[in-house]
Formats: sequence, structure tokens, C-alpha cells
Amino acid sequence: MSVLKHRMTLIFTNRVIWLYVFLKLQFTTILVMNRFTRKQRAEIVTMYIENRRSVVLTQRAYRRKYRGKQAPSDNTIRHLASNFLEYGTVGDRQHTVHQRPRRSNELV
Repeated sequence: MSVLKHRMTLIFTNRVIWLYVFLKLQFTTILVMNRFTRKQRAEIVTMYIENRRSVVLTQRAYRRKYRGKQAPSDNTIRHLASNFLEYGTVGDRQHTVHQRPRRSNELV
């Protein structure tokens, strides 16, 4: 194998590896929803209230407490806080399912 061919193979291999790493990071960020446990949700709401309802200060406090974990987005923090203030819980709410009206002989 010539030196030029060997260098071209290495360059191609390095680019493929970098592309793989880049795509893996991108799709991991896109596909994985950042779900929090109930305890983490409660701590997020507590941090939000303690930090004078500042999203940025809440994110900083979260990063300090959970090193290495991504902080919740501003929409997540506001959504958790508004749900807590409105419904008194940080858990997932049950969504009502509307049943279709049944057909009777009178309606047909």
C-alpha cells in the first residue's frame, strides 16, 4: 500500500469516526426526552421558588447539585412551576378521555 493511499485511508477513517460521534450526539439530544423523577421535579420547583423565580439561577443550582447532568430547559422549569401552583402536584396529570356518544336506534 502506498503512503498516499494509507494517508487517504486514515483521513477517511477519522472523518467517518467524527461523523459517527457527531450524529450520535445529535440524535441522542433529539431523541432522548429529559424525564425527571418526582423527587427531581419537586427539587426543581423548590429551586425555582427559592431563586426568586429565576430560570437561569434555577438551572445553575440544578447543575451544581447534579454535576454532569443537563439542566432542565426554561420551558420545563416554567411548566413544572405552573403545574405545581395550579394543581398542587409535580406528577403527571391524568388526561380525561372523552368517549364518543353511543349510537342508539333513535339516533340512526
